Amino acid sequence: MSEPRFQPSRRAFMGGVASAAAAGLLSAMPAPVAEAGPSRRKGSLEDVKHVVILMQENRSLDHYYGTMRGVRGFGDKAALTRANGRSVLYQPDLARTDGGYLLPFHADTRKVDGQNLSGNDHSWGGVHAQWAGGNNTGWIADTGEKTMAYFTKEDVPFNRELAQAYTFCDQYFCSIKGPTTPNRLFHWSGTIDPRGAAGGPAISNPADYQPVYHWTTYPERLQRAGVSWQLYANDEVGDGGGADGYLGDYGDNPLWLFKAYHDALASPDPKIRQLADRASVRATWKPSSGLGHNIDHVLQQFIGDCAADKLPAVSWVVAPYAYSEHPQARPIDGAAYTQRVLNAIWSNERLRESTAVFINYDEHDGFFDHIVPPTAPPGTPDEFVMGMPVGLGPRVPMTVVSPWSRAGWINSEVFDHTSVLRFLERWTGVREPNISEWRRAICGDLTSCFDFTEPNTTIPLLPDTAALRKQADATGSTLPPVTPPASGQQAVPVQEAGVARARALPYQPWANVTAGFASVAVALGNAGSAALQLQVYDRIGIIQTSQRIDVAGGQQVSTSVLALGNYDVAIHGPNGFLREATGGLATNGVEVAVTITGRADHPTLQIAFSNTTSGTVTAEVSGLDGQTRSVPIAPGSRSTTVDPVEHARGWYDITVTLGAHREYRRRFAGHLENGKPSITG
Repeated sequence: MSEPRFQPSRRAFMGGVASAAAAGLLSAMPAPVAEAGPSRRKGSLEDVKHVVILMQENRSLDHYYGTMRGVRGFGDKAALTRANGRSVLYQPDLARTDGGYLLPFHADTRKVDGQNLSGNDHSWGGVHAQWAGGNNTGWIADTGEKTMAYFTKEDVPFNRELAQAYTFCDQYFCSIKGPTTPNRLFHWSGTIDPRGAAGGPAISNPADYQPVYHWTTYPERLQRAGVSWQLYANDEVGDGGGADGYLGDYGDNPLWLFKAYHDALASPDPKIRQLADRASVRATWKPSSGLGHNIDHVLQQFIGDCAADKLPAVSWVVAPYAYSEHPQARPIDGAAYTQRVLNAIWSNERLRESTAVFINYDEHDGFFDHIVPPTAPPGTPDEFVMGMPVGLGPRVPMTVVSPWSRAGWINSEVFDHTSVLRFLERWTGVREPNISEWRRAICGDLTSCFDFTEPNTTIPLLPDTAALRKQADATGSTLPPVTPPASGQQAVPVQEAGVARARALPYQPWANVTAGFASVAVALGNAGSAALQLQVYDRIGIIQTSQRIDVAGGQQVSTSVLALGNYDVAIHGPNGFLREATGGLATNGVEVAVTITGRADHPTLQIAFSNTTSGTVTAEVSGLDGQTRSVPIAPGSRSTTVDPVEHARGWYDITVTLGAHREYRRRFAGHLENGKPSITG
């Protein structure tokens, strides 16, 4: 029996349909029908025939998606907390009279002109200042109060509904603590040349279109391997103000910066010149057509290749400035551009069934994100410039659109821009040697975003971006600018209630502490298959200090934290992993350790209590079953409790206190991975 054939739904094509009709393209689109159920068959990575990559500009994950259900957003219970008890959502702000902090605040596009936000500092030095040595407290001091502005689903409805219809990566980080071009260099070549051997290190934005680098890029490797590819960008003079901003490529095509492409452009040999042609590196720009507001005109080459079945194996799409979602460009224009890219693919049934689309953002533009990125430990090869760590940078959005990533998944594996290259490596067999060994260990290859056994070619119902653009045209200029809330009017942002399906992760971290007279010993381990980073914080002082420790799968390592009397230690890891330990000399000798037992496909928690003091103590344990358990621990004895936490789908958050010693507290939070999909939120 043949498999059912699915057609796109009408609403899926509403955005951009008017311009398509004007261009006479509607006849190429299949007749709309209602959404149907998924087709099911066995498959593999070989089912992917085309990869399309659309990198947009300058938005952080919290800024766009911090209120979306299921992600590690503003409701994150494992967020980094300072010694004063406040999470990093409370950013230090000396200008505020209502507590000296500023919380993230809603840039409500119904009330303020959130479509036209000014940019923030996202320079090499600025992003390191925001990171603040791992404390994540330098955002406002570096870039100002607008860093804390965020959107809800009402402000960016297309982006949010697309993410909830496919697979959204909530631990996807930009590659460098720095600006646009260096991040795009990572995206297209896997490096910024940190040793300065080929024109680098690239830690700032050079002049556009000039050949300043001469290391090998990934498109060159595809070219040599005979893998078809194309970079799609508008070829007209643009990138200025007004209508011209809707044309050109905004200098966002980094291949212009490499000598190899200019040499190819100058060659009389068509075979050599093909490298420049595919890269959209050209000798001259066409004059402005004045048609930049017509997205079909701007994307005509891509749309035409999709319709004619000429899409190459790998496609990069580079938007003009006004469609790039740069903070001074409107998110709704970027959404309309993205929708037209997707509609061009979806209108061809063969492409719809065989194409994976990665939609990400080059960097965060200085917009706040509360997650501290994994950062290379001191001395890591190829990951330091001028004594400062290169990356990872703050989280940015990534949505994976394909028949194998449909139906609203969250993936919390750690990724960065080199993860896209590594997916291409797996798929094409063409390796990118520029990627550092540290990134290969810490960042995944995005294959966990796909389930090839359950393809689903249905098209989701998505907002009409054409109508939303008209609404923004009519109201945007009449609204006041975005400003922080007045004194006394701040509120902690609320994340949407509900859960989302979560992909299985390759991590199984654990950590325990043992307090001594002058230090706290910290044991760290990872029972998973992939390396991860654990961040160990000493929160006892006004300025907390941190250690970054990478733990390979199956490995155990140790460190220590100085403790002269009282101590306050926190250990953070991926997917909400958290350990907290506070106490003092009076409670030294009383310890709680949580270990993971059982089979890999059915792990359980084992809680061990020990007491080397001279008296009996009673531990109060909460978070296991909704009840508080009292566990007496006699001198020199051990007590063990095993709990599978099946009632919480593998999630656990356990607190242990000693009634007679209020300073003593242990907290164990995280998720038990069993190799199967789960629920998050």
